[in-house]
Amino acid sequence: MSAKLVLQGIAVAAFMAMLHSGYSAREYLMYSKSIGRQDLSLPIEIVLECLVSLAIMTVALVVGVGKLKPISYEAEMKRYSIDGVFSRPSFQAFNHRGRYLHPLVDQPAVTQ
Repeated sequence: MSAKLVLQGIAVAAFMAMLHSGYSAREYLMYSKSIGRQDLSLPIEIVLECLVSLAIMTVALVVGVGKLKPISYEAEMKRYSIDGVFSRPSFQAFNHRGRYLHPLVDQPAVTQ
């Protein structure tokens, strides 16, 4: 079994434990309100279950993510040539105002 698969399983189990702690907190608060209890603080067991499952899930996801790719500009631009960067078709406009201004430029200046 690969280590990545084991870490994903641990992360899923920790997520399920976090969902269980949320469900337990809701049930406890509903029960406390139904009996008319004024103090609505959660028991330490529910808080610890939530915090421990969060810590385990965080560690499993961070360790299991693998090697990260570089995100620097130089590493990204190594894949492209300068001609490919500046000749994107989305920036080419064939329907611009130059065709209306061009006749004005070609006319000789009127001198008096």
